[in-house]
Order: sequence, then C-alpha cells, then structure tokens
Amino acid sequence: MKKTFAILLLASCSTGDRDPTVAPSPEPPPSWGVPITGATMLVTRDGSHAVVSDPDRDRLVSVDLGEEESGNVRKLGAGDEPGRLIEDGEGRIHVALRRGGAIVTLENSSTLAITERRDVCAEPRGLAWDSATDLIHVACTGGELVSLPAAGGEPVRTLHLDRDLRDVVVMGDRLVVTRFRSAEILTIDAAGTVIDRVKPLTVKRVDPVGEMGQTIPTIDAIPAVAWRTIAMPDGRLVISHQRQTQGAIKISPGGYRSGCNGGPVESAITIFTPGSAPIAAVPRAHGALPVDIASDDLGNLAIVLAGTNSVQVVPAAGVGGFDDNTCGENPGETGPIHGRLVDDRLGAPTSVGFRPNGDLVIFYPELPAVVVHSRATLLPGGITNDPPRASIALPGPFGYDSGRGLFHAQTGAGLACASCHPEAREDGLVWNFAELGPRRTQSLAGNILARAPYHWGGDMADLDMLMSDVFAMRMAGGNPTRSQRLSLGPWLDRVQAPTPSIRDTAAIERGRALFDSVETACASCHNGELLTNNQRFDVGKGVVLKVPSLLGVAARAPFMHDGCAATLADRFGECGGGDAHGKTSQLTTAQRADLVAFLESL
Repeated sequence: MKKTFAILLLASCSTGDRDPTVAPSPEPPPSWGVPITGATMLVTRDGSHAVVSDPDRDRLVSVDLGEEESGNVRKLGAGDEPGRLIEDGEGRIHVALRRGGAIVTLENSSTLAITERRDVCAEPRGLAWDSATDLIHVACTGGELVSLPAAGGEPVRTLHLDRDLRDVVVMGDRLVVTRFRSAEILTIDAAGTVIDRVKPLTVKRVDPVGEMGQTIPTIDAIPAVAWRTIAMPDGRLVISHQRQTQGAIKISPGGYRSGCNGGPVESAITIFTPGSAPIAAVPRAHGALPVDIASDDLGNLAIVLAGTNSVQVVPAAGVGGFDDNTCGENPGETGPIHGRLVDDRLGAPTSVGFRPNGDLVIFYPELPAVVVHSRATLLPGGITNDPPRASIALPGPFGYDSGRGLFHAQTGAGLACASCHPEAREDGLVWNFAELGPRRTQSLAGNILARAPYHWGGDMADLDMLMSDVFAMRMAGGNPTRSQRLSLGPWLDRVQAPTPSIRDTAAIERGRALFDSVETACASCHNGELLTNNQRFDVGKGVVLKVPSLLGVAARAPFMHDGCAATLADRFGECGGGDAHGKTSQLTTAQRADLVAFLESL
C-alpha cells in the first residue's frame, strides 16, 4: 500500500503535547521497541525487493520496490529480535536472530517462507555470504565465528575469536571481522588463523581546556563503537564508527560539551584495505549514532545518523581524504563533495540500502515504513526537503516509546545516551572525570530498575534523578517531559543482559562452588537474582563504590571502575583490590580459571 505521511506525525507524538483539559494518565503506555542496532534491512541484488528485519515487532517484512508496496510478513518467535540479513547466490535470504541465537533461511525475498532455522551461538550479529564456498559466515557476541552451508545443514567450522564480534566481510579467501566496542579489525586467513589486527586511527582534536599559545592544544580522539562495516565497489572496506576524545569532562552543567564539535563523542568513517594501514577519512557525517552505512555502484555513501533522525548522503568524490583537521570538517559546509542531508521527518531511521539504479531506500521502524529517494535528488549539496519518490507503509500500527526516543536522541552536547550505552549496554571505555577521576561506562542491560542507586559512587538515587542531572544538565538535553520520565525506566528494564556462551560446564560448576564458598566470600556482596546487594564498599581501591551486578559480566571488559583489568583473570591480579575484594589470594591458577569460567557463564 502506498502512502504519503504527514511530516509532523512523530513530532506530535514525541513532544508530550496533550489536551490541557484532559488529566494525564498516572501510568505510561506499555513499553515498545528495543535498542537500535542498525542495518536491519536488505535490498536485493536485483533491486526488486527490500527485506526488513523488524526487531521491535519480531517479524520480517517483504517490500516490492518495483510495485512500491509491502508484501508478505513472516512472524518470528517473541524475543527473537531479527538483525542483519544477507542474500546468497540462489536468492535465499539468511537472517540473524540476535536474541533467538539462530539463523533463519528464507526461500526468497518475496514469499519469506522459512526453509530452516539453525542454532549457531548465543548472540549472532554479523553475516556474510562467501560465493567461492557457498558458506554463510556468522559473527557472534561471544567470539564465535560460525561457517555453515548456505543450502542448509550443520556448521562446518566454528572458530573461537575475541569476544564482541560485530560484522564479517568476505575479501577473497580471507574474512575481515570487526569488534563492536573497540572497533578492532581482524583479518582471518583460509585456515582460520587471525593474521592481522588493526584499529582505526587515533586523530587529534582541540583540547577545550588546554592553554592557548603559539600552538593549539590538542587531545587524542580514539576509535570506538564500530556500528557498521561494509565493502565498497572498489574493494575497500568502510567502517561507520564513533570516536571518544580523551580530555577531562566535568560533572557540572554543560560539562559534557567539549571541543569544536560540541561533545566528547563524534561520528567517524575509516577506510580499510587488508594489508594496508587504515585511513581516518575526512568526516562527512555530523550527528550521533552512525548505525548503518551503504554504498551504491558508484561509491556514493549513505550514513544513518539515528540520533538526528537523518541520513547523510556523501558523493564518491567526498569519500576518503585524511582527517587532519583538529576541529573536523565544518558540518555547515555544502557543495559537490559534501553531499546532502536527508530528513524525512519520520522519526529515527535505522537502516539504508541502494538499488542498482541508485535509488536510496530507508527504513523507519516507528511508523513503520520504507521510503525511497531517487539518486538525482540526493547528490547536490544542502538539506533536502524534496518529497521521496515513494513512501511505503508496512503492515501494523505506529510504534513509539518516549523513553526509547529520549535514549537515542542527540542532545546539545552532540551525543545521545546510546552513544556511551550502545544497544543499552556500554562502550567499553574509561572516561576521565575532572572531579572523580577515571570511571568505566556501566551497562544498563539487565533489570536496571532493581539496581538503584546508580553510578559507581551510588550518588544517583533513581533514574529520575539521573535524568535531571546527567541528561538535562551535563548532556544539555533539556528537561525531560513527564512522558519521558515515566517511560525511560520501564523501557530500559526490558533490555536483557547479554546471553552468555557456555563452553566448559565442568569448570563452571567448580567455579560456582568457589564463588559460593565462605572462603572466597564473593557471594556476600554478589548475591540474589542480580548478583548484587546494591550496597557500597571500599574493595581495596581507596574509594567507596557500589557493588555492580554480575549478569552478563563476561561481555563488559575491561573490568573494575577504572578499567584497570583487561580480562576477568586480570581482575584477580594487582588492580583488583586484593583480599578486600573477595578472598582469592589463596586460590591456585587452576581455581582462578574455574572462577573465571563461572563468571563468564552468568
């Protein structure tokens, strides 16, 4: 069904406006949606269809781009959360079920008939089809890289790599796999050996608190959070990721503003060719949450900026160069290399793709809808308000949650809550607070409402206090509406902790016995369903800190409040606080390994 949408639809739903003669509801509406992951839509090679993974509704939807109408809908299991998709040489579509722990194979992009569902790992993320071997490669959060026949059947190989794998791309007889939070790039040969590891480059940015003199004071901006990696037509890879500036930030009002571009997190593009050094490309996308990226046959890019509800289209001539400007590119510049900002005013887009003719296809999950823009309207500079060529409504009602909207919205400090808490988890980074010292980002996933008070120091009594202090003041986000205050907690509370990968069950049981023993006293603080008593102690670090939940702890490296422990094993070393933090000095090396195995199973 074709449909043209009113541009103010989402605005009227998200501002909290209401009839002043009607008393507000004492309860928020039911929570809706999941954290944005990006890249949950596939445009088929022939351009005839788009297949939409709709993780908010646990379904798949076929869209006929030629007829400009939605087609079949395939409902999945509750909580499956479909994610990345890939098309193989026979036109089959393979979909990663991020919470379902499986890959589903669809007969084709039109009927969406499921031919097989295969368990692969606890949390499958990235997918790639290898034309030379007719294998589907699946990258998983737990570090598994699983290869299975496209035509069906059991996996033919499972590699155990580093945790937090994200995307996988086939490059000849090699695979390139990215890690999500660290943005590290792994190159794997045909034998399954990691032969290269690199990261996007660190660049310089202006230090907002440095002393100005004959030279401009600068600080490092380090790579982080690789949202999406794809191959371009010329064989290079392009990575859409974030950077964190290393300067001190303050907890005072406006304290999260820093540098030329407004905040301590920025969007970035890295160009990478295996065997060569990564290139920090000139930044062309300015906005929070660069969750997806696509390339057309000419090398033009489209970058989804979910935090600003927009898509930045970058002409091929503007892709590349070197990021050597300490302020980054001026986001207000336009012209033949700067591209066009697409703002359909339909809420936060999450996914983009190009048809062979250059049409840009964008998925908006809240409506839900797929919007198509013609290439001819995209490449001139400036912001386009040109109407799309087609707006295709997908079946089902409008979906919106004001807490979810708040979580993903860019603030005056240039970042969103999801910038530091991607997918409502954490970015793996340690932040230098001028007043507090180093503090590692904490995960929000896993029963957040039962884990008050918040922050390492336990200084935030509840989420309402945190919104007022952190979002409104430090992040310059403005005062949250009543709806946002009511909705954020229940929405976040639905986000589950990472699903662990279970390997050595015997070691896990031995570790469990050690954890529960009186001798180690681990369970004296880490107890109950959430493995925390929510109390505050000095665990040998010279500062009083809140006991964190251990659910999903294996996915949260580095460890400790200052990130001093790169691994869980390191946590029991010099930086862990000694026997003031669980009495473990008497354990043998083998016993510590068992204890780590148990922690990794939580």
